[in-house]
Amino acid sequence: MDPDADFERLAERIRTHSTEASGSNTGRVTIHDLEDVSYESLRELLDALDEENVDPGACVFYLSSDNAERALEGLDADDVDALADRLGREVRVEGSMPDDTVLFLDPDAIEDGEVVDPGAVACGTVGDG
Repeated sequence: MDPDADFERLAERIRTHSTEASGSNTGRVTIHDLEDVSYESLRELLDALDEENVDPGACVFYLSSDNAERALEGLDADDVDALADRLGREVRVEGSMPDDTVLFLDPDAIEDGEVVDPGAVACGTVGDG
């Protein structure tokens, strides 16, 4: 994944990926509606990729700073490492990540802003998102 990725654009692309694939044999990303952002909802995304036979150990959570704060649930608001330890997966806070989306994916599933391995991507849409 490009370290300077535009996560707002990427999130929109991922959120519409399954619509674009409708009626075809094209792989689709896993999309879950999330009522909120919490440790439990992040576990849902982790478990969703585990069901897809993807190595979740290679995957990373991408959160907006507001969603990272919500997911910390009483932990120090700057302690993203504590959240990563609790989840057992890397957590990255990205400034361009929209608040209505949480991503859990293998960074190698994205090349030049395009989804190249949709089976290795889980997208959580938050609230009305």
